[in-house]
Amino acid sequence: MSDDSAPHPSPAEPAVVPLTGAAQLESLWQDVLVPSFPPDELASPDGLHAGIGSGELTAYGVEQDGRVVAGIVATWSRATRVLLVDYLALAPGRRGGGVGGRLLDRSLAGWREELHPVLALAEVEHPGHHPVHPTHGDPAARLRFYARHGARALALPYFQPGIGGPGSPRVPAMLLTALGTDPGAEAVPAAAVRDFLLEHLRECEGTVADDPAVGRLLAAASGPRVPLVDPADPAALAAVPVAVLEGAERYAPAVPTGAPGSAGSA
Repeated sequence: MSDDSAPHPSPAEPAVVPLTGAAQLESLWQDVLVPSFPPDELASPDGLHAGIGSGELTAYGVEQDGRVVAGIVATWSRATRVLLVDYLALAPGRRGGGVGGRLLDRSLAGWREELHPVLALAEVEHPGHHPVHPTHGDPAARLRFYARHGARALALPYFQPGIGGPGSPRVPAMLLTALGTDPGAEAVPAAAVRDFLLEHLRECEGTVADDPAVGRLLAAASGPRVPLVDPADPAALAAVPVAVLEGAERYAPAVPTGAPGSAGSA
């Protein structure tokens, strides 16, 4: 990877580098991810190593004194050519100083050069529906961070699928944000968004459920384009539909892939 337009890091500004080695990934998991995310949101260390090895996952980070102190991990879909950021975190005590922003910007530049994604996406909790967590942070601050670095929210009633498979809880009231879009972009191709949603639902839940929450989400991506809004603009953010899940919608259906009645079995 080369980025001749970026300033060369000074000794006080450690370089952002790809994380591929076993020791790097172990430090990323132990020093950055474990303190930053609830256990039920974490990939296993073996899964992290396997995903990086296969190319399904890709990671960048910042190292100091032989340890990873900041890291970003994304899932890469060769089929849809969509990148989804799974984790972006700093080790405890390392916040501030612009490390997170530099990590995001330079990893996106690296992925554009290496993978040429159609879309780069990140899931962010809607600050109007998720409270501040004493350990895992402030959704409003997180959204401001992404907005400062050019993220735009897709106008979708998005929820995080049940990542534990059939029967696992979904996370309502999420924002799906597009990263690295052109500053003047007002929309993204709906076909790419829909392809991502279908694959993501199948990968997480085992099927594309035939329930109202999934129906509303896919319907919002059924036209030619999905509008983008500036998440730092309160009026624009208020216009984004919110996935408020009720009843059975709160869980991934206990239906295997390809079962009768599954929207993903066609």
